Amino acid sequence: MKKIILIFAVVFSFFILPDDVFAVDFSITDTKIDAYLQENGDVQVTEQHIYHFESEFNGITRSLISKERTNFTDFQAFENGKPLDVEREENVYKIYRSGSNEEIQIEITYNIINGVDVYTDMAQFYWPFFDSNNKSTYQNMDIFIHPPQETEDVLALGYDEAYATSRTGSDGVVHFAMGEVESGTKGDILVAYDASLFPAANHRSDKKIRDNILAEQTALAEERQAFEDRQGLLNRISPFIVGGLSIYLLILLLISWRKKNSRILEVERTSLSSQNHLNQEMSLPASILYMKNISVGSEIIPAALLDLVRKGYAKRDGEDTFVIVDKNTEFSHEKILIEWLFYTIGKNGVFTTSDLSVYTKDEANHSAYSSNFAEWTQAVKEEIKQNHLVEKVKGIRWTTGIVSLLTIPLIIMLGVHSLFMWMFFTIVPGMALLLFAIIYQPRTVQGHRIRKQWIELSTNYENISEKEWNDWMSDEQMRAFIYAIGTGNKSMQKKYERLIKNLSSSSSSEYGLQANDVIMYALIASTLANDFNKADSTISAASSSSGGGVSGGGTGVGGGGGGSGAF
Repeated sequence: MKKIILIFAVVFSFFILPDDVFAVDFSITDTKIDAYLQENGDVQVTEQHIYHFESEFNGITRSLISKERTNFTDFQAFENGKPLDVEREENVYKIYRSGSNEEIQIEITYNIINGVDVYTDMAQFYWPFFDSNNKSTYQNMDIFIHPPQETEDVLALGYDEAYATSRTGSDGVVHFAMGEVESGTKGDILVAYDASLFPAANHRSDKKIRDNILAEQTALAEERQAFEDRQGLLNRISPFIVGGLSIYLLILLLISWRKKNSRILEVERTSLSSQNHLNQEMSLPASILYMKNISVGSEIIPAALLDLVRKGYAKRDGEDTFVIVDKNTEFSHEKILIEWLFYTIGKNGVFTTSDLSVYTKDEANHSAYSSNFAEWTQAVKEEIKQNHLVEKVKGIRWTTGIVSLLTIPLIIMLGVHSLFMWMFFTIVPGMALLLFAIIYQPRTVQGHRIRKQWIELSTNYENISEKEWNDWMSDEQMRAFIYAIGTGNKSMQKKYERLIKNLSSSSSSEYGLQANDVIMYALIASTLANDFNKADSTISAASSSSGGGVSGGGTGVGGGGGGSGAF
């Protein structure tokens, strides 16, 4: 269950976490940009920005990225005609004006050298005043392009956010009424006038551009129409796609629920397990790992070691010493554990906790420790696999996975066509189907039976009476305690300790039990768990890593662009 929650959290975080977290809380409520084209091809720009702050601030920023063959000069900033201090850091101009919880209006002026490209028939101003790297939303943006003198010969184009926003006045001034411009978007503009209006400018080329601009106008209109047609089609078919995905998901869940219930009923009819009788169908390490959903922790090693003692393969010799008695074990992972603990960490079939401490303090042994632990864990998992406790159901999982992956292109298309509601409604069943394909492995009857037995043991152990516990065989008592150690069940461990206190104060012959064996487990289990936890901490010492960021150019036409912010 924890693994499923973690997967959901990781996936969902991609959609809800913002890209940046700003220390200054502000909004740009209104932006007006006037670009005055000069006869020599330069452009004088005046920008007015109204900022609304809801926190303390030190000033605002304006980033300007030049295009090829252009550059910026005479950048200045004013408030009510009063000049403000400006500091430049590469492409970012920092305008200092501190305050708190107020609205301010800042005027910015600068020149774009060679901003107008002059051709044989027309001259064009093709410019991105912001680009997709801009991190702030302009709540209302108006851009005015002023020719050197009045004219009626004007061509205007807007791209992306600026598309179809231009209006041309009788004097030749073009107004791009763009309204709200969200962060991370582009909106390049192109305005072209007769070349004779720029007599002092250098010609960019001897070619003519009027026909090209007119052709691009037509192409943009056709592209927009095609976009709207696709948008309409997607909007019409999305309910059927989302409905189909949801129905498919519900059918899968219903089938899996019915299959699970039928197998649980089969277990109820055939299982003889109870809290007073432990039917062991797998080794204890395999049972522990299965109940922990293959989540491996260091506590499983002392449990496995104690199980070797319980089964007679090893014995306790002194306070913290264990000696191998028989190497002919039932399972391969028991052979691996013996070789690892008694001959690699220990010596000549003898293992002590001091051997473990000495071994793990030597950094040269860390890799071998991790490798041996992984080998042993894999062997335990192999036993679980051989018992066929889960179904692979590869057909259903592959089909479901393919269906979920097929939603990715649709999700992208819905986002590109601004159908965000249907994009969200497609993401939900798409991600659910993908998770189903990843994690769905229904338990077999045997898997349910084993799980039911150990869950009942864990649930009922706290309420077991002293008489019921004493009715158990000593081996069953030990198995229950080893399970508690391996799964880290503190409640079961404390209950066990309370029960053996009563046992130790009574005569062992009264119950016919091997009292010393039972009490021994409680005495050494805590010490072993602490020692292996320390070893694991030593081996798994955390390492830190660091990263950095890079900055790039603008995403507007010819590399230009910019954006606004505050600090």
